[in-house]
Amino acid sequence: MAHLMRRTPYMVHTTFQYGGAEGKRHRLREGMMWEDDPEYYSGPNFLRYTADIPYSLVYPKGKPDKYGNVPFGDRMSVEQHFKLVNHQLVQIRNALALAQALGRILILPRLVCGLDRWWAPHMGIIPGSATKLPLLECPADHVIDLERMKPELILREHNMLCNPRTPKSVLESTAKVSLSGEIRPQRLMRMYEKVKVLEVTGPLPDYHSVLSTRAAADFEKQVRRYGSLWCCNRPPGGRGAGHIWYDPFWDVVPHTDRHNRLWKEAWYPKMGP
Repeated sequence: MAHLMRRTPYMVHTTFQYGGAEGKRHRLREGMMWEDDPEYYSGPNFLRYTADIPYSLVYPKGKPDKYGNVPFGDRMSVEQHFKLVNHQLVQIRNALALAQALGRILILPRLVCGLDRWWAPHMGIIPGSATKLPLLECPADHVIDLERMKPELILREHNMLCNPRTPKSVLESTAKVSLSGEIRPQRLMRMYEKVKVLEVTGPLPDYHSVLSTRAAADFEKQVRRYGSLWCCNRPPGGRGAGHIWYDPFWDVVPHTDRHNRLWKEAWYPKMGP
């Protein structure tokens, strides 16, 4: 809203967000208004990638204006919103696995959401707000359940490398790598052990190809709880607000989600439980 109103805020209160204290800290980090210890910006090595987000998923119904917004009447449907976010979730999942295999911290990409999130049924934005769609800078807590993890141990906000607190020694120690064919994490660790920021160009490898069978099984149990939820839609029958959980393994058939529901068919937006 500060951008839309062309104003510089002098006070910030982290009220409407969806990740508890962890979500509030992450929002402030995304705004570069939270000061962590120096080790947060320089201690571990990092992994980053450029998100692949097809134009057709961001603008399925029409051409945006010069600011990237679409008229409210051309906003995407709930199903289209999940197609967009799920496409990004697969990349985050695989990047988390690669970061784990390489002993690095993942720098999240900037997320894009088609619809806003609220605690009650809505038509795409919070009633009474001036939010523009799609959300080209979608907060991580809209999609990722930051309360279910210790984010400082496994990820960083998307703009950490733009933060003036990030030291020059990190910014100047970068390398790009394209991964194809057989992935050998131990070899990559040795090759780039002195590089602070390793950037993957091109497609990310599937998590099965970088983790052992046992590690992949443990990874699935842990990461399936990292998806947050989208809220809210009006369910059939009109019995209260219906929310839909994001599933980091939506594209894996069969699989068991965070609620121990077995998916033997292609994933679809399902309310509850």
